[in-house]
Amino acid sequence: MKSSILRLAVVLVFVCLLFSSCKTLHFPTGKGYTELCQTYVGAESSRLVNSWGPPGRTFNARNDKKVFVYVETKNEYAMNPLAHSALIEYPPNIDSRMSGPGEVTATVVGQSVPAMDYCITYFDVDQKNKVEKAYWKGDCKSLEKTQAK
Repeated sequence: MKSSILRLAVVLVFVCLLFSSCKTLHFPTGKGYTELCQTYVGAESSRLVNSWGPPGRTFNARNDKKVFVYVETKNEYAMNPLAHSALIEYPPNIDSRMSGPGEVTATVVGQSVPAMDYCITYFDVDQKNKVEKAYWKGDCKSLEKTQAK
């Protein structure tokens, strides 16, 4: 009896030490997705295309700007809004009051909507082919940047 209690105590101490020595777990978030989009703001649009591939749709906006639209669906059976032009709204209807912490910055506006089966992202590109601003809405997540210690 004493040996089984001792074994249990040793295992429990080992498990505690194991978990306390691990770094904090990080999960993808909407804030992380905003940070990801932010890395392209101010950069050449070719950098975005080299990283993300060609946009699913491109259209002209005011002041000789272009808009690149990217959509990521959860699975092959989810509805892709690019197949339904009525679902492409520009500028997107994003209520920043409903956005989570860190999802809105001066140049990236996002709104997490976990119930959506897709993530839609718009990049405004100016006349000099620089990304000016990004908008996103849906189930969009990426790992947050970690601060160096």
